[in-house]
Amino acid sequence: MPARIRSANSSSGTGVLRNLNRSLVLKTLWQRPGLSRSELARELGLAKSTVSVVVAELLEEGLLREGEEMPGGVGRPSRALELDREKNLVLAWEISVDYLAVRLQNLMGEVRRGQDLELGPDPDPSACLDRLAQASRELLRGLGHSVYLRGLCLSVPGLVEPQHGHLTLAPNLGWQDLPLLEMLGHKLAQHRIRVETPPILENEANTAALGVYTLGEWRVANLAYLSLGIGLGSGLVLDRQLFWGSHGHAGEIGHVPLDPQGPPCRCGKRGCAETFVSLKAWRADPTEAGLERMADKLGLLLAQLLNLLDPDVVVLGGPLVEEIGPRLLPLARAAARRYALEQAARTAQIVLSPFGRDTAILGAGVLAIRAFLEAQRSGVGA
Repeated sequence: MPARIRSANSSSGTGVLRNLNRSLVLKTLWQRPGLSRSELARELGLAKSTVSVVVAELLEEGLLREGEEMPGGVGRPSRALELDREKNLVLAWEISVDYLAVRLQNLMGEVRRGQDLELGPDPDPSACLDRLAQASRELLRGLGHSVYLRGLCLSVPGLVEPQHGHLTLAPNLGWQDLPLLEMLGHKLAQHRIRVETPPILENEANTAALGVYTLGEWRVANLAYLSLGIGLGSGLVLDRQLFWGSHGHAGEIGHVPLDPQGPPCRCGKRGCAETFVSLKAWRADPTEAGLERMADKLGLLLAQLLNLLDPDVVVLGGPLVEEIGPRLLPLARAAARRYALEQAARTAQIVLSPFGRDTAILGAGVLAIRAFLEAQRSGVGA
């Protein structure tokens, strides 16, 4: 994939301002596609001439495209602007506990192509990355040289340090202490896949939280996402921003102890939430009584989340939700109301993810898009 990175004048004041204006225009049209040049100028508080110059440059580079003429107004007809959905793509990779997935998404988060792969027992990290790179290369074939790969995000189920590209621990994969982003970079080079902005690594519950928040178009400030699968994780959007905590480990709700004398957990502790609420727990006791016990524990966990964070919305997703979500949800809601403070239980919505199994990987695509848009400030791709 060709990468276009030009940084002429980026060290000058003019270049810095130019890059900032590019980033602002692209981010605004990502959030509100269909604005005209005049509307962009008003929205951003910039001169119309400045916006026109930036838009002309972005149109020439293929990052924007013009739509139909907009009715009304005086003088030259206005045209709606939006990010080009055909030429600009990002890669989203997901390593889950029982499968691998690749999606090619455009800059509006829409999936162009995708592939899911089975994950065998005792998966090897290097082999997983190699298979993801091979699948990506196959998906990219036939798209032509006019397509630009703008970014990549890898989503994994474990403790990560995104700023260092390091996986600390993924207990349900049996992985620990891996320079995962460095390994990913080697695989991209081996398979001759060129990505314009540096790839990023993120926890799967975080990518899911951002994906469901952004693509689900929630008009709220605070959202919590619970990923219910082989394990149990959560991602938090607080004050409209993804929340990582001090070391990138916020949201490890699956290892909140619900019963210190309970079953052993793969993390080495006992009675963690994911020993009671997970696909593994359901498969061990797929009965009506088992469902009620699981819903009770989930309600207890939700009550702690509601009391502590006071979110507007809690979204439940993941393989367990795909399997029994409609049965589990009303029971868990009722249990949360029993255990939580009345005000917290009354004001928060508890809902199922509208994106099913793809919630995390769609969010990985969103993170890759956001990283590309932010990189425009420093002149990457400009």
